[in-house]
Amino acid sequence: MTNIIISLAVLVSSALTLYLLNGLVRFKLKNKLSENENPITVPLFKGVLFISGGLLLSELVPSFQTLTKILPGQFEGNDLIIREISFYCIFLAIVLILFSGLLWFSTLLFSLFQRGDNIFVEVANNNLHSLITFSAILLTLTLALKTGITPILDGFIPYPTMPVYR
Repeated sequence: MTNIIISLAVLVSSALTLYLLNGLVRFKLKNKLSENENPITVPLFKGVLFISGGLLLSELVPSFQTLTKILPGQFEGNDLIIREISFYCIFLAIVLILFSGLLWFSTLLFSLFQRGDNIFVEVANNNLHSLITFSAILLTLTLALKTGITPILDGFIPYPTMPVYR
């Protein structure tokens, strides 16, 4: 049962993340592209964002597995399911906040490296060189941040307290 819950949670959170990233790219590029214009860099840009988001979402599973092993000792029935869902939503929100900060920081670093260029303008102008630079920055920072997500999420797990005898 736990594996089914984890699989469903990962699928729903992945779909939500893909939907949000697709909406972000469409929102940022809607004024920069005409209706019939479709540069090759837009799907590549979305792909890099999806890969980066997926790498960060993969860190949800170990923390959620730990949570599903600990919570049954404290809660039962519907309360257990509600607690698991609420903790997973908290974990997902933390990862999405970290990803949005990572995306902002990557955009800032790209702008500094390219002397003030905006990545969304460069993607709309079909500039593949700028997209490769931004992709390298984003994926490097994603891999660096990925290792620190699990300890952050583990801090929210309600471990049982051990009595202290003196």
